[in-house]
Amino acid sequence: MIYLQKIRSSYKLTLGLLACILIVSCSTKENKPKEQIDTSLPSKEIAYDLNSPKDQLLIFEKMQGDLSGKMTYSYSEGRVFGIRPDKPDSLNVFGKEVFRYSGCGMKIMRLLENGDIETKSKGWLLYRDPKTNAFLSNMINPYTGKEVEVPAFRAGIRGGIMTPNGPEVDASFTMESTAFGAPLNLVFTELGDKIHITRHAFTKWFEKKSQTWRTEMTLDTYDVDKKYLTDRSLTHIPSEYHWTSETSWLSILKMQGTPGHMIWTSSGGTFFNKEDLPKDFIAATEEKQPDIFGEELKWDENEK
Repeated sequence: MIYLQKIRSSYKLTLGLLACILIVSCSTKENKPKEQIDTSLPSKEIAYDLNSPKDQLLIFEKMQGDLSGKMTYSYSEGRVFGIRPDKPDSLNVFGKEVFRYSGCGMKIMRLLENGDIETKSKGWLLYRDPKTNAFLSNMINPYTGKEVEVPAFRAGIRGGIMTPNGPEVDASFTMESTAFGAPLNLVFTELGDKIHITRHAFTKWFEKKSQTWRTEMTLDTYDVDKKYLTDRSLTHIPSEYHWTSETSWLSILKMQGTPGHMIWTSSGGTFFNKEDLPKDFIAATEEKQPDIFGEELKWDENEK
């Protein structure tokens, strides 16, 4: 299981700041000194209180979707490595790239009267060959040499309500997390015209298929143009998204009891149209998860 509501990642929707202006001489007959032009942007204050749990919630959710109610597609591509700390003598055994993947989450969200944010979502993940990048249904586990099935994965988290004191998650399995019952505690680092935002969590959940508890550490990273934090009226904050996770061996690899763990990484962002997703991913999804794009996300009539 991987937090596929985090499988969001960044299609580089952020707008680049103008780095320079080309100054052209008005006359080809004589060389005139180039005019010095100030290209710096007007200084604006950040419109959020970065220490406020309520404002952190707004920023975090706006980076992941759109509070106007528009449906968004959070797409990411990633790599997954195995680590065997008990086998340090051979680096080829100590660490291996096991597979790659592409994932997407579709969601709608809305701001509730009490300031909480409600989300409905669905997410999925497709495995890819680390050498050919082809989408997979089966693969050879590089640690065991045995073929294993890697079917398309559907997220068990379907949305929920995010509060300044943590999420109320709608999930199909039992889970615990340090993200529950606690503020986001986002860490902001200002880097020139960019704001670097991180959040971490430690989680465990009970996997029905293997009848075992699984553990995971996740680190979410967002890079945002500072200008998007100077306007509170924006319902979406464009960002470049990166995600890192340390977790137990995936059960489908059939390595239960083997020392070690897995490292997941991904990069991605948010799109507003299905057509903006990679064409090969759309085709593979329609083959392996033929119903998912057609499943409508909407609020129930009796929901307020």
